[in-house]
Amino acid sequence: MKWLKGCAILLSAASILVTIPACNGDPKNAPEETKASEEELSKKINEPTELTVFSLESPDAWNQKYGEYLKKKLPQYKITHISQTETSRLEHLLSSGTMIDLYMANARSVKQQYIPTNLALDMSNLVKSHQIDLNAFEPEGINQMTSVEGAGGLYGLPLSNYTMVMYYNKDIFDKLGVPYPVDGMTWDETYALAQKLTVNNGEKQYLGFWISPKHYLRTNQLSLALVDPKTEKASVSTDEWNRLFDTMFKKFSDITAFRERAITAWPSHDAFNVSQELAMYVMQSSWLMAAQESLSKMNFDMVAMPTFKDKPKVGVQASYTYMGITSMSQKKNQAMEVIRQLTSEEYQMEMSKLGIMTSLKSQAVQKAYATNTPYKDKKLNMNAAFYNTFAPTAPITQYDEFVVEDGLEKTQLRDIVKGLIDLNSGLRKAEEIANQKIATSK
Repeated sequence: MKWLKGCAILLSAASILVTIPACNGDPKNAPEETKASEEELSKKINEPTELTVFSLESPDAWNQKYGEYLKKKLPQYKITHISQTETSRLEHLLSSGTMIDLYMANARSVKQQYIPTNLALDMSNLVKSHQIDLNAFEPEGINQMTSVEGAGGLYGLPLSNYTMVMYYNKDIFDKLGVPYPVDGMTWDETYALAQKLTVNNGEKQYLGFWISPKHYLRTNQLSLALVDPKTEKASVSTDEWNRLFDTMFKKFSDITAFRERAITAWPSHDAFNVSQELAMYVMQSSWLMAAQESLSKMNFDMVAMPTFKDKPKVGVQASYTYMGITSMSQKKNQAMEVIRQLTSEEYQMEMSKLGIMTSLKSQAVQKAYATNTPYKDKKLNMNAAFYNTFAPTAPITQYDEFVVEDGLEKTQLRDIVKGLIDLNSGLRKAEEIANQKIATSK
């Protein structure tokens, strides 16, 4: 389906994003369609209609997680899903005039992509008219989208979430005679364990601990901003960022055997679930299902991610996936019905059982987490995903990835871990690299 009759499309060379002029008016203003009476609303919802959804999900994943359920609940709707690929990114769809009614994204992507293109729609009036109870959601799920630090408006409702947990290889602990980790550990206690587990037993060089850097940096426990939203400059050479890097990366990489491994081959997921040389690995809770084929063959378990001593039980920031309605959609009430179905306790219960972390406060839904998966007989510590509280959402800007990817992950973080640059100099250099990218993008 096509759209944009009478509306120009602007292509920004700096951001390579297509922007939709506000030909529909301010998206925060309630369109007439959202002011329908209950009778009119019911009629609209039950009429046959066609909707298009855009997301990062693969076609198979979309059908398994969302499509099949929606076919059962809304058989009168024909829902077309478009997966993002190299040739079907958001800017491609907009420049070709493709109608998008619904999209799935995290708050960071909403702020970085959907707001700058004028595609994001504040759904406050639709939520009221469809009588959706926002109190049913985990508070941070709403706050991350609506707060000034987040996206700044109710541009979507949370469908799912993930946190970070610490996976551990029980066989390595057993072989080396080291007690298993437990929920509620501090980073200092984890470091002590890592020292005991970084051992060469004559057969293999074991590594005590590692973490997925990019996932952690974006959602760090101290709620530190990557970019100052006022100056739009990278902000990672502060005392608090220094403390975080020293705790999470430098301290663990100062263990000689780990540094030698990082120099020869940068550690990744495979060190835990393929070569099985890594004893403890902090990664997304959703990895439990993403890496199901390899993890199900291992003797492993998980515990809550360790915390800073002065911030007990404070985990990473939440990582919600939201579904939002676009400002271009001509079927906003029908699109809202799709969201209502996917945020219902019935649907959330089904997904929770399949190992998808719910966005609802419901204890019953949370307790059902991963009970209908290949792990159901392993007696894993599923409470690890819910043990910590979420850290407050740090300010999000459209430039954050220049810091995470260009300033840190690809360059300075690796040099710090490998001992090629001291911590203070590495963080200052990361700022310089990121600020150059930010300036170029404007």
